[in-house]
Amino acid sequence: MRKGLTPVIAMILLLMMTVAAAGASFYWLLGLQGELQGGTQQFQEQTFERMTSDVQWMSATFERNGTSDDNGTLMLTIMNTGTTKIPINNGSTSPKVQWTLYDSEQDFICTADWSLTNNVVICNSGCTSELALKEVRTINLTVDGNDTCSLNSTTLYPDDTLIYTDISFSGKTTASGTFRVDTDD
Repeated sequence: MRKGLTPVIAMILLLMMTVAAAGASFYWLLGLQGELQGGTQQFQEQTFERMTSDVQWMSATFERNGTSDDNGTLMLTIMNTGTTKIPINNGSTSPKVQWTLYDSEQDFICTADWSLTNNVVICNSGCTSELALKEVRTINLTVDGNDTCSLNSTTLYPDDTLIYTDISFSGKTTASGTFRVDTDD
């Protein structure tokens, strides 16, 4: 009699190894599929939220208050035309509202958030709660006269200068619009 594995036992061992490899592959692919599906679902939810968030710029007026070192006041009226609430927060923690200003030739002026800690742009009213669906809100901002965001220089920004603005509402949506620099008479 020969020593070694018989063909029947060898076949059984090969089948067992194949079943074990197939089972291990199945569980590995099941975990991988779950991770990919979860990431895709989260991405889809975030994308849908951004697509349905919309804030419409309705009007804005800016008035200089006295000398070039004084603060200016911006009155901005916006409306939530999307399907989700938009956070408008003037705190130093997230979510933050950030704006970017461009001059009449659309050259960059400055970027600043509306937090109370930077003292560049101070929100006096309209920045303490979420903007509800279909809500129209007027936001009163004070712009520091001694900062790069200052529009009080009559040399750089004479009366009736057109300013372009982009506002990011905590990454949920943006609003863009224009306003003219005017002297407070």
